Amino acid sequence: MSSSSSSSEGMEGELIAAFQAEYEEEMLNEEEEEEPRRPRRRREVIRRDRLGAHDRLFEDYFADDCNYPPSFFRRRGEAPVVNFTVNGHEYNYGYYLADGIYPSWPVFMKGVTLPQSEKQRMFTAAQSAWRKDVECAFGVLKARFNILAVPGRSYSRRTLGLIMRACVILHNMIIHDERGTNLEHNYETVESNVGPAIHHHAPPSLAARIQMDNEMRDSPVYTQLQQDLIEHVWAHNA
Repeated sequence: MSSSSSSSEGMEGELIAAFQAEYEEEMLNEEEEEEPRRPRRRREVIRRDRLGAHDRLFEDYFADDCNYPPSFFRRRGEAPVVNFTVNGHEYNYGYYLADGIYPSWPVFMKGVTLPQSEKQRMFTAAQSAWRKDVECAFGVLKARFNILAVPGRSYSRRTLGLIMRACVILHNMIIHDERGTNLEHNYETVESNVGPAIHHHAPPSLAARIQMDNEMRDSPVYTQLQQDLIEHVWAHNA
């Protein structure tokens, strides 16, 4: 009795194992039919003229008689002097294009939060488009060069200007070198070991600093500047 039961259990185990093996094989065949294997794409090799690129970089920016001398750029280490007139009013400070999180100061130009007129809607749409262009351009540079992704407040203004200029030059060289190739964007970021520059320029006096801060925080001037820019954009695009 025990021998017959053991033999039946053995046959049942063999049947279960055979059925399981057949079932797994059918499932694998169905998966292969549904998702065929993609052919492995070979990595494209770019032949770079590195010596020629080095010579062009040196001749363009670092040679004694370079193609782009320092006078071609803004004065290094100094903020540009900004004096402009819009809608009949004169202003002495430049401004950054900003979103609603920034304060209403003349150095930050925002769109109208709840535009009521066609002029305000046109200005807000234009301000948003120009601001996003700048953000996208800086985002590409930040993704490619890690030195722009680390805090830079300890750097001098001159060093920050040189860093940005170098990144723009290198980015343009990369675009020119890889133009016409079908490559996936793979930006490498590593830890930056560049230390902050130590500068010894005399800071402005306390009275001058307070006056500058008050002028940059003048809300009525911001309101007037925004209204002048709204009229300016409307006059040139309506």
